[in-house]
Amino acid sequence: MKIMHMISGGDSGGAKTHLFSLLDKLTSKCDVVVACLMRGVFYNEILERDVETVLFEQKNRFDLSVLKDIRHFMAERGIELLHVHGARANFIAKFLKKHLSIPIVTTMHSDYLLDFDTFFKKLIFTNLNSYSLKKIDYFIAVSDSFKDMLIDRGFCPNNIHTVYNGMDYDTVPTEVTSKEDFAAKYSLELSDSLTYVGIAARFDLVKGVDIFIKGAALAYAKNKNLRFLIAGTGVEEANLRTLTESLGMQDVVHFLGFVTDMYGFLNFIDINSLTSLCESFPYSMLEGAAMKRPMIASRVGGIPALVEDGVTGALFESCNEADFAQKLLELASDKAKLAQIGENIYQKVTSRFSSEVLANDHMRIYSSIIADYHNPKRYDFVLSGYYGFNNSGDDALLLALVTDLKAAKSDARLAVLSSNPLSTRKMYKVDAYERVSLIKLHKLFKNSAVLLSGGGSLIQDETSSKSLWYYLFIIAFAKRCGMKVMQIASGIGPVNKKCNRRLTASVLNRNVDRITLREQKSYGELRDMGVTVPAQVTADPAISLTGESSERIREIFDANSIPFDEYICVALRKWKHASPDFEDNMAKALDHAAKVHGKAIVFVPMQYPADLAIARSICAKMSQKAYIIETPFTIREAIGIIRYSSLVVAMRLHSLVYAVSCSVGVIAIKYDPKIDGFMEYFRQSYIADVATVTDSQLKELIDTFYSEHADNSSDNLCTEMKQKAKRNAAIAVQLLENSDDKQK
Repeated sequence: MKIMHMISGGDSGGAKTHLFSLLDKLTSKCDVVVACLMRGVFYNEILERDVETVLFEQKNRFDLSVLKDIRHFMAERGIELLHVHGARANFIAKFLKKHLSIPIVTTMHSDYLLDFDTFFKKLIFTNLNSYSLKKIDYFIAVSDSFKDMLIDRGFCPNNIHTVYNGMDYDTVPTEVTSKEDFAAKYSLELSDSLTYVGIAARFDLVKGVDIFIKGAALAYAKNKNLRFLIAGTGVEEANLRTLTESLGMQDVVHFLGFVTDMYGFLNFIDINSLTSLCESFPYSMLEGAAMKRPMIASRVGGIPALVEDGVTGALFESCNEADFAQKLLELASDKAKLAQIGENIYQKVTSRFSSEVLANDHMRIYSSIIADYHNPKRYDFVLSGYYGFNNSGDDALLLALVTDLKAAKSDARLAVLSSNPLSTRKMYKVDAYERVSLIKLHKLFKNSAVLLSGGGSLIQDETSSKSLWYYLFIIAFAKRCGMKVMQIASGIGPVNKKCNRRLTASVLNRNVDRITLREQKSYGELRDMGVTVPAQVTADPAISLTGESSERIREIFDANSIPFDEYICVALRKWKHASPDFEDNMAKALDHAAKVHGKAIVFVPMQYPADLAIARSICAKMSQKAYIIETPFTIREAIGIIRYSSLVVAMRLHSLVYAVSCSVGVIAIKYDPKIDGFMEYFRQSYIADVATVTDSQLKELIDTFYSEHADNSSDNLCTEMKQKAKRNAAIAVQLLENSDDKQK
């Protein structure tokens, strides 16, 4: 593999450190050449390293005369991929692209909208860089938060890869300046009773050094053994010194200026800190971790990937000096624990954020990008379903399918048909398209390999025939465009109208290659309609998802003023065939559960905000206090909410799926045959019909459940079903590979 890296040549910050760390290991794995566009710090230093370097010197940033020489050089060397770094290289890459038949990738080392600080530079260079980035094919973000940033700004998720920074820990000196010598050099007090907290940063507003000083004052007021060191210089220095004096901290906060002996600094301090308002994944963290220094840092950018509360350090909310002070006091309170945390961060950083891992990740990404660039199909899979409507069940299906497909095929290229493409891109980190634009669908399907239709009960006409016709049309249209088609993890029926049953059988038999079903009852319905396509009963993909921690669920309950105690989850929906007194009966039964069994009643709107109305209506009819989670929540939060409940009373199918997957007991309120099918498949017995249920029936079900201390979810069954759920993705990948073989 022949790779060319291009960078301005004048870089002296994180981009330089990143590329040097990468090249240290990458040169032994592939053929690498580095191109610089000017003489400067980077260019002068790389000449001292064992890396082939070529200079295409520009007269100024807008000098395009170098393009011809760069093109000729790349052609002669047979370069297979161009990897650029920084605004100047991005600008040149934009002009090179139309003359190259190879992919171009750029690494996002920082927020490109914040790279230039003066008005003139922002006006000219920021806009030029933004325009250039739109013309580049692929991106490497140095943190997940930077990937999210790019997605928010309209870049295609499938083209964005994430690789955290790494460094070569073999280069960390084994002998550094002693604490005694460092203290003498800067006239610092040295005592075992003191705890030194350090920060190394340039004095710009974005680095939040003022937060460090304000937090230091709050912490020092409660612990007089704290001392604070600041290494750095910058435009804000005068303001920071004034702030220090105004807080009366000039005797315990020491400004060291620009420190060249960084490892001596890190060796001297006890706690490393970072108080930035915005960050990627800074090397100052890695250097501190290499010296086994615990880290206290703001919860921004990629920092949480390394810093974990109580394990490798402490995280505080950005711009919150009180939170910084509190976390600092907790860290400094136990020096023995501090030493263990230092060991933890060292083990984590050397195993996960090394230059060897960095180079291996890049090799994997290069191979994926080159294969993708030359693949005649843009997407492996297009997922069609009821996506983008804020329905927790369908959102869970999509999350599970995306997760399982990427686990089965790590470089799977996915696109989703959604009613809200922007929201879907942000939530699932995959490309998404409007689901009803025929022109866009035709272009998408012509450039894709396999349609995955399903996840949920799409093949039914209970809600409307139009919905059924839409999904059947999508299947037929995809096949007409040359795609393989799989009906995946589906619930089938009810299809009530005879004409719809004939149409469904005809469309599926003519256009679908494989079918997987989430329960046995759907298999019977499929065969009754005369569908002969090979079909297999697997399980609902959402059963394999995991929930958030109890700490996060407690935060959600606190935000909604709900006591985090013994509670019953209730997940209901409006239904046209419900009995007229359904809400009254439900209110009486839930009052009974609260009074007799001492459980709080918590309504969980699984389709937000549609399910809020019935929750509020039943709450108003109850005599006992009941609660509603009024704020939106994620899929994993919904699973966590259900996981910590003692019982789930639900109409919504996926609240039942979540409960069974977490071994929580369920009472199902049947409104659709899919509920029957699920309860039968998972051997659940507590069920009532929404059209006929009475309050006495519900009370009896609740009493029976608690009197028997029921645990009517089998762990063994759940394990079996989770394995079956994974089969959906495995079969899809098999279909894709068979399709690829035929094309070859």
